[in-house]
Amino acid sequence: MSVWRPEKITPEVLTKLEAGFMNSLTDEECCLYADISPKTLYRYIEKNPAFWQRKETLKRKPNIQAKVNWIKQIQSANYQASKEWLERKSRDEFSLRQEVDQKIEWDLYISFNVD
Repeated sequence: MSVWRPEKITPEVLTKLEAGFMNSLTDEECCLYADISPKTLYRYIEKNPAFWQRKETLKRKPNIQAKVNWIKQIQSANYQASKEWLERKSRDEFSLRQEVDQKIEWDLYISFNVD
């Protein structure tokens, strides 16, 4: 006689996992949020490989939104946002940080006096 176990990844659990991924939570944090174990998530991904790609895509959304927000600030003539963009994206021309390339040569002489 086989025992039927209910599916742990329900539509509600999937919704929580996706919300967690979209909010930049780690896999482990998403599992805590959705009240499942990481093993359950990884087994689900094994059975549903397309979900792995969805998870990775959702994890990139905060960075995409941040870039969109930054560009909106630049487009609204926000001087600080424009300055920060140039400092990061055009470092050679606009970086405030100066790098010094120097070479140090040492001449080392060790003398042993053996009596």
